This record gives sequence, C-alpha cells and structure tokens, in this order.
Amino acid sequence: MSHITAQAFPVIENIELLDRLASGAAVRERRKIARDLHDTTIQPYIGLKHGLSAVRNKAAADNPLIEDLDKLTAMATQVVGELRRYAGTFKNGLGLSEPVFLVALRRQAAHVREFYGIDIAVSMEGELDMCDRLAAEVFQVVSEGMSNIRKHTSARRGFVKLKCANGWLNIQIENECLGAQATEFMPRSIAERAAALGGKAYVEQGSSGGTAVHIEIPV
Repeated sequence: MSHITAQAFPVIENIELLDRLASGAAVRERRKIARDLHDTTIQPYIGLKHGLSAVRNKAAADNPLIEDLDKLTAMATQVVGELRRYAGTFKNGLGLSEPVFLVALRRQAAHVREFYGIDIAVSMEGELDMCDRLAAEVFQVVSEGMSNIRKHTSARRGFVKLKCANGWLNIQIENECLGAQATEFMPRSIAERAAALGGKAYVEQGSSGGTAVHIEIPV
C-alpha cells in the first residue's frame, strides 16, 4: 500500500497541477478576448456615440435630422451597454446555461430585429465543443452573416443553425426568398475567415428557396 501510495500521489498532484494550469490558461484567454473585444469593438462604438452627441448638440432645434440622430445615439448607447455586459460575462464565464458566444449571437439577432425589423432565429443542435478562441472567431463569422442579410438582401426573416458533428462545426446562415431568384455570390470575408480556420464556405439554395451560406470549420 505504501508503494502504491508513493506512486499514486505524484500522479494525482500532477493531474491537479495540469488542471490548475489549464484553468489558469482558460481564465487568461478569456481576459485577453475580453480586452480585444473592448479595444476593437466597444471603443469604436463609444467614439461613434460621442460623435453623434457632438453632431446632435450642433444641430438647430428645427433640424429635421434631430429625431434620426437621437435614434442613432440611443442605438449606440444600447450596443455599448450590451457589449460591456457580454465582455464582463465572457471574462468571468459565470451565470450562463449555454455557450457565452451563443448568448451574444442571440443578442445580436435581437438588435437586428429591433433596429432593422429583420427577424433572424438562432438555434443550436447538440453540444458545441470548441475553445474560447474558436468561439470568438465563430461569433465574428455569424455576426457578419447577419449583417450581410441586412445589407445585401430585402429579406425580413432568416435563421442561423449551428451543429457539431464528426469533429466539424457546421454553420448555416439562410435568408428567406421573396420571389426574386438569388444571384450567385461568395461572401469573401466569411470565406477567408473560414479558410484561415482550416475550413471552407459555400453558398447554395436553402430548403425554403432562399440563399444559404454554409460554413464548415474543424473543431
């Protein structure tokens, strides 16, 4: 028993050490991503908010654009608040029953619905087993897909589906068909992001006749 104990305890201690190192690395990674989010995303929105406020203050009381400026300022303020809450939640990794990036995507979809009247449903099939860094990249890819629906189509509905299977993350971003035949295209930035992650992107007609962007990324 003494011999077994002498052999077992170093192994257990090593496992505990590795676990602490992994946990510490995860915490550091979350903090780094939170800092990146603050510097690359939140700060520009803060600058936009200040710029809008400055323009609003210069506008005369009878300026017909005042209402639009107030709406844009309110939008920027809300986005900054949401991003700050998301960054704080992501940094701490607490209080969530589903992946933090999925919560962020649902918030992004809510913003698109509120500000642009486009209803984009976000769904996940099964467990999404991916590291924090990949999750951050996926968030950027899907956010860009939502933005493309708003900028390049007249659709009022769309959906995003995520699924992990056989070591691959499958993402489908589809918008409704409003009668006009979709033209062939390839979302260059999304395709480049997917390729940088070792995956690929392609476009085809969706099950409902709309345009579907498919992204496959190894996990």
